[in-house]
Amino acid sequence: MKQFFTGLGILAILFLSIPTYSQARTGYVSDMLILTFRQGPGTSFPVLKTLKSNTPLAILEEDNGFYKVELTSGDTGWVDKQFVVFETPKAKIIEQLNQEKARLETRLGTLSNTLDQIKTQLGSQKSDQEGKAAAVAATLKEVVDKNNALSSQLKKSRTDYSTLQDQSQNILEVVEKNKVLEENNTLLSDKLALLEKKTSHMFKTGMIKWFLAGVGVLLLGWIIGQSISSKKKRSSSLLS
Repeated sequence: MKQFFTGLGILAILFLSIPTYSQARTGYVSDMLILTFRQGPGTSFPVLKTLKSNTPLAILEEDNGFYKVELTSGDTGWVDKQFVVFETPKAKIIEQLNQEKARLETRLGTLSNTLDQIKTQLGSQKSDQEGKAAAVAATLKEVVDKNNALSSQLKKSRTDYSTLQDQSQNILEVVEKNKVLEENNTLLSDKLALLEKKTSHMFKTGMIKWFLAGVGVLLLGWIIGQSISSKKKRSSSLLS
């Protein structure tokens, strides 16, 4: 882009450098072989030089039928006004046109080269811009794809987090229930231990009672047996 504006600046400078015709009053030596260029306004003044036909003269002042003029060289002097015309001579016009034509052709060649350079630069810049645009589009697509992937991951993470929260809540409930169950289990264990202790005591007491009962029964049977035996012995003694 900077090169483009530089090219436009060159074009503008070239156009502005094309000369324009001056509006200053300029005279020319008329169609004659020579014109005397004098030191003062009169034929009595010394001749400084002679001027050829079509020589341009810058009119400075007028006095006694003479013009005080300045040459393109910067020299000033006086010339007879009757041999000065203000219409540009045809030869001068042709010369100026030829010079202008040559200058314009040179300018045209320069402008044509500059335009070609600008077209080349624009073509190169266009290719660069297209390449950059393609790169930007690819980068944008990559960013969009990554954003979509991140959005999907974020959505999944939110779902997982919500599920985890629900599970955590359930876990808390289970933990609380488990805690209650553990407490109940502890109470039951204590009761069971107490019950086992009582049961063991009762079992031992019952065993003793049963043992004693059995011993009593055996003892009673033995006593009864002894009594019956004694009775039989007595009966036998009496019979004999």
